[in-house]
Amino acid sequence: MHFFFRQTGEVKLREQIEILATLQNVDREIREKNGAKQQLLGELQIKEKEIQAKKQEIALVAAAYAEKEKERQQKDRILQEEGKKAMDKRMRMNRIKNTKELQALQREIDQIRQANSELEEQLIIIFEEIDRLKADLKAKEEEAILMQEEWQERQLEMQTKISGIDQLVSEASTLRKTIASQIAGDLMSRYELIFARRGGFAVVEVSGGICQGCYMNIPPQLWNEIIKSEKINLCPSCQRILYYKPSVEHTKEA
Repeated sequence: MHFFFRQTGEVKLREQIEILATLQNVDREIREKNGAKQQLLGELQIKEKEIQAKKQEIALVAAAYAEKEKERQQKDRILQEEGKKAMDKRMRMNRIKNTKELQALQREIDQIRQANSELEEQLIIIFEEIDRLKADLKAKEEEAILMQEEWQERQLEMQTKISGIDQLVSEASTLRKTIASQIAGDLMSRYELIFARRGGFAVVEVSGGICQGCYMNIPPQLWNEIIKSEKINLCPSCQRILYYKPSVEHTKEA
């Protein structure tokens, strides 16, 4: 798209507003591209959070697995130690002749056996929990690997799009400076304020006596002032800058 501007001399108000309308097209393109970029950056951020959340899940399961394995080792050590104690006591029984002492020693052995039996039951439960945690950990790690692989491909694609958007915005910004240099400072300030407040539409054409920004009828007196283009005219309803662009046939007749 090519634009031609007057390089010297005073630019009439009508021409400035028409140039402003052209500037608005560029600004809307910049706004749209920046919006698309922010959407991509938002998607990047959301995906990064999802990956971090998955890593945290893995860390929690790994910690639970490590803690359960530590508990298993402790109970297994106690079981081994108590088993040795029971064996030592059984060997002592062969050397004791006193019935009372034998009975007391037998009670100790029975208590150890009972405690060991309870430990063995606890160990069975712990082994089941360890197996469950191990399977859960493996599944989550596989999910994380798949998620990371898919994300790397998607991330590269999105970064390429972002770079393309940055290039287009840079080119549009350069064009914007050229266009903006043709517009008076006070008109430019008013335009930028309305542009920000009115969703990217600050300059609108009046067609058939209707504002093309809010589609409200323009009073006849204001319509005549817009045609004259001797001052900046705002829509009474939406407060956008109004301008009238004569048709080609009308221009030739004039």
